[in-house]
Amino acid sequence: MFKEYVSDIASQMGIILSEVILTESRHSGCLGTYLLKLASGGHVVGTLILQSELNDIQNSYLLELKIKSSLERLMVLTTP
Repeated sequence: MFKEYVSDIASQMGIILSEVILTESRHSGCLGTYLLKLASGGHVVGTLILQSELNDIQNSYLLELKIKSSLERLMVLTTP
């Protein structure tokens, strides 16, 4: 569901994502945090996502803002 949510936001912004990966960062000693990796056109951006933001995806303004910010960075990288 989360990948579809991110892909929907990306398509609204005109970005076609080749990869959406949400990785738990527990291996680095951080509980309740995830790393979101977005790829398009050979470029990759990432952002930190908290478990509390994932708990209520549809009502998390901060989560949507983080995703859009990452997508805007990706758009800058992929624009010639």
